[in-house]
Amino acid sequence: MKVLVAGCGFVGERVADQLHAAGHEVTGLTHSSESAARLAAFKPWRVESCDISNRDSVAALASRLGAPCIDAFIHCASSSRGGAEMYQAVYVDGMRHLTSAFPAAFALHTSSTSVYPQVNGETVDETSAAEPDRDTGRLLRDAENITLAANGAVARLAGIYGPGRSFVLKNLLEGKSVIEGNNGQGRMLNQIHVDDAAAALVHIVTRRMGGIFNVVDDAQMTQRQCLERLCMTFGVKLPPESEPDPDRKRGWSHKRVSNTKLHSTGWKPRHPGYFDALRDDPDLVPSILNLVHSAAGIPLHRQPNILLIGLMGSGKTTVGRIVAQMIGFQFVDTDAMIVEATGKTIPEIFAAEGEAGFRLRESAALRSLLGKRGCVIATGGGIITQPRNLPVLRHLGYIAWLDADPERLARRTASNNNRPLLAGEEDPKAKLERLLIERKPLYKSLADLRIKTAELTPQETAYGVTESARVFFAKMRR
Repeated sequence: MKVLVAGCGFVGERVADQLHAAGHEVTGLTHSSESAARLAAFKPWRVESCDISNRDSVAALASRLGAPCIDAFIHCASSSRGGAEMYQAVYVDGMRHLTSAFPAAFALHTSSTSVYPQVNGETVDETSAAEPDRDTGRLLRDAENITLAANGAVARLAGIYGPGRSFVLKNLLEGKSVIEGNNGQGRMLNQIHVDDAAAALVHIVTRRMGGIFNVVDDAQMTQRQCLERLCMTFGVKLPPESEPDPDRKRGWSHKRVSNTKLHSTGWKPRHPGYFDALRDDPDLVPSILNLVHSAAGIPLHRQPNILLIGLMGSGKTTVGRIVAQMIGFQFVDTDAMIVEATGKTIPEIFAAEGEAGFRLRESAALRSLLGKRGCVIATGGGIITQPRNLPVLRHLGYIAWLDADPERLARRTASNNNRPLLAGEEDPKAKLERLLIERKPLYKSLADLRIKTAELTPQETAYGVTESARVFFAKMRR
């Protein structure tokens, strides 16, 4: 198929990627020539600039591409958080111009589940009343009707989240969340992971399925249910209750959106629910933690754990066990977690999956520790090489770097066959020196404490870690 994707933002870019990967010929549209040039620099599919709110711009595009050659188009352009005027231009006018310029193409418009105004927690499907009381909602319905009149499809997307975007978690960590109405339970949250939303749009357009489809995951829940679980995981207080906000752009609603119709066509989400995605998407939680810490400038909440970082052979496991015994904490080793989960040794995992596969498993093991408290966590020497791990490490607790010289490390690891990074022809001492040069800046930037262990016994090192952590957490409590 030859498919136009009008709007290559958070969802549209992924739609174009998935279509291209499936062998379809894709042309992505952006509003400006500058954004088109930026996107074209790293995408394998064609990118054009076109202002879909301008009839002449769309007509010129149709002339360049050859309108009869386009099999389908997907309108997933954004109003950029504008009001009714932008909704009219982007959604209504944009959809009218596209259907007029490409009359033979199958049309798919991405709408929103906000067109359902129900407020009593009822389940709504595609046959339920969709009569929004806001101008923005009514304009979405106008765009839907243009699409349906062209025998196309409407995808009503629930709240979209994904790497770099999760308003539920971000607002909680920034202290902006409230539980809105519904007798202290809050409104029902209907969400969809961005990759699943994109896959749904690809599913609909490639099968040319006309009509209306709700695109939402399988695990709707109230605000309170979601926030209570998030608070347990991230160690923050439950937000206060509040009356519904009457100024919400698309209004306040409380309903459970059904995806039964879309499921019946063979689509199913890779992330059935929000907490499945928090666990399985390697970039979701780290990106939000990093966003809060760097963009918002808000210090990350630190969980009451102690983490040990450093090169292989630096004594993390030995010292960690001593620290745990001294203060009555549970001892956890991320390498041991991976071995237990896979039933394979570390060298076997490296042999079968390479270092990249091992690093994915390492990141998953680290994320599984979210919500843990009272642990001493010994990490793999290379865990700091994956940017996605850094905000998670910072959030998980107090970080101590056990720093030892490469010569000493080479002696300690000489008889250990469980170190795949030291296998090969390169001299182990030279390899450790190189790794230390590469990793030292990361260890240094991450550590709350650096201990040079050359002249210390494991017991002395453990005492230093314990006392420093005690002072750190005492200051936090104050």
